[in-house]
Amino acid sequence: MEAFNIRVIEAMEIPEQHEADFLRDIADKLGLQFPHDSIFTERLAKDNLDFDWLGIAKSLNPNVTEEEERLKLAENTRKTWSKEICNTLKQWGFSYKKGDKKLWLSARQWLAQTQYGSWLWEQLSQQSQRTQQMGFIEAPETLAVANLGARREPSKDYKDQVGLNSEVILEINLTAAAHLTLLEREPNGTVVCLCPSEYAPNTLLSRNIEKIPQESAPYPTFAATELGQEQWIALLTPQSPPFQWLKQSRWEAMELQLLHLQEVFEYVKTNQARLLYTEYEVV
Repeated sequence: MEAFNIRVIEAMEIPEQHEADFLRDIADKLGLQFPHDSIFTERLAKDNLDFDWLGIAKSLNPNVTEEEERLKLAENTRKTWSKEICNTLKQWGFSYKKGDKKLWLSARQWLAQTQYGSWLWEQLSQQSQRTQQMGFIEAPETLAVANLGARREPSKDYKDQVGLNSEVILEINLTAAAHLTLLEREPNGTVVCLCPSEYAPNTLLSRNIEKIPQESAPYPTFAATELGQEQWIALLTPQSPPFQWLKQSRWEAMELQLLHLQEVFEYVKTNQARLLYTEYEVV
């Protein structure tokens, strides 16, 4: 998809209510087994950031009361963190120098900045319905765009793979009118709001076969300009969500910050909403 210019990076703190699930999932993705996974989650927990290694050892092994045994556990825990867990994080891209102090502080910050957004998208994707009610058609060069807008029957098979620089159109087959917030995750991990945007300024969709870009859009198709997987989530709600950033996105497709994605995640947990999901590979 086209590159978008709006990009502002904000510091992101992992919310307390999601911290345990996030760290547990990251430990699994890193392939950490017991006791490495427990050391990882305890060391990076916000409430433990000021603990020394003896404090972490006590948290992991509260039944050990002998001081000498506790000190031994603390030293073994420290070695496991510095020699094994940090090395595993380094293979993921976490950069540090030998001898750096309190690496867990920078590791937590790095994970929040580089992994938390992907985790939020995964949570939304897992809650989304994979359905033939939404998908992409490739726009043949010989097919006039005006004719595309006239079609009222859904395509039988949506694309799961398109060629690089292909022109594609999104179809959504709605069974009831709804407000649409359309999010796209590019192959590089960037998440963009495409409805509302110049591609789809009208968020209230009727019970029909809807196509995006909409007829009023200055661009008749989306261009698949980056190799990799394009992922799309359609948030369908009875009323337009109260996200303040939707006003900005209406004028130009907006790249979402972590705080915006967090807002979407919290909204769908507590409000009436339906999530549809589709994807295709650009090859």
